[in-house]
Amino acid sequence: MVACAIAYADAITAKRKGVINKQDHSAAPRLLREVLGNTLPERQEKFFRRMLGRKDEVNYGARSTSLAEAQRLLLELDEFAEWAESAA
Repeated sequence: MVACAIAYADAITAKRKGVINKQDHSAAPRLLREVLGNTLPERQEKFFRRMLGRKDEVNYGARSTSLAEAQRLLLELDEFAEWAESAA
């Protein structure tokens, strides 16, 4: 899910300004904000930051997540994807 959110953000910034985040992923929300300015919905920015905050844990950790939490995140990712596809 984290990789999907990053890919959607990269697609938006690439289409809008011809750039993608090449720094640490923690810089990706800042680039998205620079490209979209005030048109970046706060809800989507918060979700993106929250997903990126889980990146190391998901990729390198062994912590499990409840089914309910995974389903909630998937629903939020679907909403993020729908928004991203309309924003790109």
